[in-house]
Amino acid sequence: MPEGERKHIAEALGGDPVVPPNDEERVERERVRNLIETVAACYHTLANRELDTGRRTELTAKLAFYDAELRRLHSMSADERREVIRTYPELLRRLRAEIDR
Repeated sequence: MPEGERKHIAEALGGDPVVPPNDEERVERERVRNLIETVAACYHTLANRELDTGRRTELTAKLAFYDAELRRLHSMSADERREVIRTYPELLRRLRAEIDR
């Protein structure tokens, strides 16, 4: 699609034209999405089996946070995505250990 046409379509839709992500960024976003989804699934599991209402409320709030993170994935900066990739694997190890107890 010619640049002028892309700009026209973006303006008609009320936005700015954006450059599609390159392959490296697409892979990074996919990895971040998978990490966030897995963390959210762990919190979902923990919340569903928790009997203490206070703790269940806490776990449900964390689940809501990670659901919101997933919704804002495409607006995350590169630094935010790198932070997820750097920190979430350890969080997942802790959550999985808690699930396995």
